[in-house]
Amino acid sequence: MASSTTSNGVSHIAKTLPILSQVNQELHPDSEDRAFWWGALSEPLASLLQANQYDSEVQRQYLRWFYKCILPALGPRPVDGKPYYGSWITHDLSPLEYSLNWKEKSPKQTIRFTIEAVTKKAGTAADPINQLGAKEFLNSVSEEVPGLDLTRFNHFLEATNVPEDGMDDAIAKHPSYFPRSRVWIAFDLERSGNPVAKSYFLPHWRAIQSGIPPKTIIFDAIRASNKSDDESSYDGSLAAIESYLSTYEKQEDEPQVGLLSNDCVAETPGSRLKVYFRSSVDTLARAKDMYHLGGRLKGDNMAAGLKGISDFWYHLFGLDSSDPTADDKVCVGWHKCIFVYEMRSTQGSEPDIDVKFHIPMWQLGKTDGQISELLASWFEKHGHADLAARYKSDLDTAFPKSGITGDGVGTHTYISITHTPKTGLYMTMYYSPKLPEFYF
Repeated sequence: MASSTTSNGVSHIAKTLPILSQVNQELHPDSEDRAFWWGALSEPLASLLQANQYDSEVQRQYLRWFYKCILPALGPRPVDGKPYYGSWITHDLSPLEYSLNWKEKSPKQTIRFTIEAVTKKAGTAADPINQLGAKEFLNSVSEEVPGLDLTRFNHFLEATNVPEDGMDDAIAKHPSYFPRSRVWIAFDLERSGNPVAKSYFLPHWRAIQSGIPPKTIIFDAIRASNKSDDESSYDGSLAAIESYLSTYEKQEDEPQVGLLSNDCVAETPGSRLKVYFRSSVDTLARAKDMYHLGGRLKGDNMAAGLKGISDFWYHLFGLDSSDPTADDKVCVGWHKCIFVYEMRSTQGSEPDIDVKFHIPMWQLGKTDGQISELLASWFEKHGHADLAARYKSDLDTAFPKSGITGDGVGTHTYISITHTPKTGLYMTMYYSPKLPEFYF
């Protein structure tokens, strides 16, 4: 645990993160692995929970839960700078990503994080590409996560898994620069103290082994989840997406499926599924076209979403909205934007899709301090003066090694933005703890 001591002998953590200090007094790490992950990851979590005014007992509960359930799922600690298995989530190869969710119509924010569960079997003959880790982990925490339901998780896991007899072929064909990840698990840390689990399935291993395009693997899996008893389906939404994709003349220009996500809760009418697309979008004009699927998505909420992403784009890049050339200005580097189509099952043929737009922040040539200041002014503009005043200092406290107030780059990984009638603008800031740089 990184800490310092003041002149009066009070540790930095005890002074600024008293609940973490209390929890530390309770803990007696039973392995070097758990001690390593706790030392690297507990302070950011404790800091984010405290800064965003979670109830003290809820903070304590989440820290204990994180220690008990999450740290073992990160697997053995790195040795000599090398991770045990080698999957990653962020651009800098960190195996965990934090995030902060902001809703325009709510005074409170939500802390979240994402991991890939890894066991000692990952990378061995027993589980060469870590296809077992996520399910074993979720089964192990079932009593700790109220409402956890793995019915759909099991369906999508099977649909994206590499069959046993294709494992050697998949490994032989897998490019060294591709991520090794199979399934990510994320948790929303609700203020009630009950974490909500989500799963993210990466289809590329199955695609490499089978020769079936990732889009086909994912769309077939979604169609197979349609409910026959009440005739609800995702067919209308999938048809709208497929129609839009068909407008790309060259296959290499077509957005590519990267992830399928579901909520690990019992299925209900209108249950959502999310499909993530990597795009070649680097201008606002192209972003708006993909956001509304070339005009296939309409309505007041879509109009509000388009205004929201436009306003944020102008704000982020210092563009004049009255300039007729602004929407065509290239603002993003080689790693382009991601679009998430959040579909809900319906009994009709019309699409029911909300869209989230993800901007790769480490690609923008801006420091984390500059991004923090831009976000602070954005929050101020949208009626969140308290968050605006503390955002940069909160981030500096959570990630003290990352140079937030200096010239640090890359703590902000992505920012996503959308609009819903209930929340107004809805944004998530994603953060890397930069584990390889500071801890491996």
